[in-house]
Amino acid sequence: MKINKVMEGPRDGEIRCQACFTRFRPKLGAGRAKCPECGVEWRLSWPYPKTAKVRGPVWESYPVPSDEKTFLGIWNN
Repeated sequence: MKINKVMEGPRDGEIRCQACFTRFRPKLGAGRAKCPECGVEWRLSWPYPKTAKVRGPVWESYPVPSDEKTFLGIWNN
C-alpha cells in the first residue's frame, strides 16, 4: 500500500543537482530539467504529485571532458 505523501515546506518540489549540488525547482511534471547554475540536464520522475526525483543525467547533453587525462585525474599514472 502506497501512502499518500504530501510535502509542505520551503523545499517542496525542489531537486538537487548531482553535479554542483545547487537546489532548484523544475516545472511540475517535467521529464527533464537543466540546472541553472552548471547547465547539466537531469532526467526526472515524479513519485508523488509535488515530489521530483533525479533519475540520472541526460547523457546526450552531459559535458564531455576535453581529454582522457582530465577525466581519469589521479588514476591516469
